[in-house]
Amino acid sequence: MFSSGRASFPDNPECHMQIELLSPQLIDVSSDAKKVSPDAIQALAESFQQIGQRVPVEVIAGTEGRYRLVFGAKRLAAATSLGIDISAIVRQSDEFANDAQIRLTEISETLYRHELTALEHSVDVADWCAIWRAANPVRRGPKPKQELSADSAPNSEDETIETAAAFSGTFSEAAQRFLKISRRNVFNALKIASIPAELRERIALDEGLADNQQTLLEIAGQPYERAARIVELLISGEATNYADAIAIIDQVPRANPLAAWEKLNDRFTRLKPNEQDAFFSLNEASVMRWLAERRSARR
Repeated sequence: MFSSGRASFPDNPECHMQIELLSPQLIDVSSDAKKVSPDAIQALAESFQQIGQRVPVEVIAGTEGRYRLVFGAKRLAAATSLGIDISAIVRQSDEFANDAQIRLTEISETLYRHELTALEHSVDVADWCAIWRAANPVRRGPKPKQELSADSAPNSEDETIETAAAFSGTFSEAAQRFLKISRRNVFNALKIASIPAELRERIALDEGLADNQQTLLEIAGQPYERAARIVELLISGEATNYADAIAIIDQVPRANPLAAWEKLNDRFTRLKPNEQDAFFSLNEASVMRWLAERRSARR
């Protein structure tokens, strides 16, 4: 557990960072930050009660005694739920050239260190791209806003394609693979991030939907009212997939009910790789039987 007060960094006299105990109410969180599930908040709160806070969050000192969160949203939410102060590394705003550099720090923290859903990854990549466009406009005209919004997105399909190619081209092939920022990845990210913020917030609380890139792309292509209804149907479970939601909205006959294995497959494709591995382990006997039958059929 961290003690109260401040801690300096004697090995680096030029470092402006210090550790302080802060009230969570003084820390502002970006609207684009990764949303924290209630289960994660409760689990981490229980950990805090058992062993205390082991790792500080990081914030940037702002004006009027407030701070801006750089990383540690789960820990901040847990401390808030418990009504306790949180240990934070405090950095000074003069360490950063501008707000764009602060946002890039937030993005690098999530992209390099965390496993993100398709929605979270898209928002971070699109925000990064918007900052890059502000400094390197692809076409003449007013610079795009640096905050992520429908207004800061490219204005047309052609401009989206051009922007995606230009931005991804600033990275090596290795970086593109690791960060998932190839030309196609960036194009998809820009599309998904164009979903209105209030809908993104609702989607973020349903991890299965938030990590289904194809469905997110389809939602992004719909007008707001229709997209909102699709999201509502999918989150409530009234619709099992995007096509089902469209059938309900358009009041047309729904597709034939999915077979049990098709429903399982739809859910399986939304799982993260480690979750898929766990599924394989639980069903190893069936997998091995299927592989043996496949080998026998090929002989």
